[in-house]
Amino acid sequence: MTQIKTPNQNSLDHFFRGAFSIDMVLITFHNQKLKILLQEKKDLPGGKQLGLPGKLILPNEDTDEAIDNLMVSILGNAEFYKKQLRAFSELDRHPLGRIITFAYYGLIPFKKIDKNIFEELHWADFDNMPKLSLDHNHILNEVFKRFKKGLNRHPLVFQLLPEKFILSDITTIYEKAFNQKLDLPNFRKRILNGGLVAPSGEFKKSEKGYGRPAELYMQSNITQKAPVRNQIHFQFSA
Repeated sequence: MTQIKTPNQNSLDHFFRGAFSIDMVLITFHNQKLKILLQEKKDLPGGKQLGLPGKLILPNEDTDEAIDNLMVSILGNAEFYKKQLRAFSELDRHPLGRIITFAYYGLIPFKKIDKNIFEELHWADFDNMPKLSLDHNHILNEVFKRFKKGLNRHPLVFQLLPEKFILSDITTIYEKAFNQKLDLPNFRKRILNGGLVAPSGEFKKSEKGYGRPAELYMQSNITQKAPVRNQIHFQFSA
């Protein structure tokens, strides 16, 4: 029977030969598409690659501070919905050594994003992800599962929308997220009857300059004041 060699418990330096990092899956909605923020990775073996925005955690940072500092440095803004997903700790996930990463996902309205973001940042379509560096496609898949579950159970969709929006924006987000076509009249009826939105009294002018203007809605006071379960009870398959 093979014995597993363990380090000398008195030699603590063995346990500090690793590093921790954070990675962010940031989702936004723009031009009728769900988009994910990607970053060029220039310090990996094999040359420049695309991956999730991330960084090593400094000794004086906790994970939440690290993710906020990263977002401020690349977006100029950390004030948006974000949650820690989990740690990814596979032994061979990083070619430079043992690095355990804490993955976060964030939802942000496009209007909150500084348009002068760094050149090495890119937006990719939710439903057309390229091959990414390291294990970042695996992290993305895990985040997508959580994102879809959140859309089914809670009104997370509003975290992607501006203060005033048209109902077709909501239906488009669900169709893109679940890659399913909706019964639009029934879906709109469920949204309106579910108490999640309220009319703003304003209308969006047609970009083509003709046609009936679409009514603008706002998130209802109920969902603004406290997180609630999705009263519409959407049940899409992930």
